[in-house]
Amino acid sequence: MTLLCIISAVIAFALFGLSTDTHHQQRLGARPGTLRKRAFKRGAWVAVAVCCLFAFAAKGAIYGAIFWLGALSFGAAATFLFLNLAPVAKPRNSK
Repeated sequence: MTLLCIISAVIAFALFGLSTDTHHQQRLGARPGTLRKRAFKRGAWVAVAVCCLFAFAAKGAIYGAIFWLGALSFGAAATFLFLNLAPVAKPRNSK
């Protein structure tokens, strides 16, 4: 449950990051449309809620809330570092 909580936090912030024009274009090659942005943001909020459920299931009510916030902080930091510091693959020329 603990690992699932952390994974869902990373997924949530990856979706939040990819819902922005800059990161979406850098990582996926095109600017996102309005519907895609909205879908990514909704998916991110669902992942945040799932992370909360996993945290409470793994650690209980008191420590679950603390662990949930820690997992979200880790997910935000890891995603921030990846989206801003990892090299972006250059598209190949197809001839």
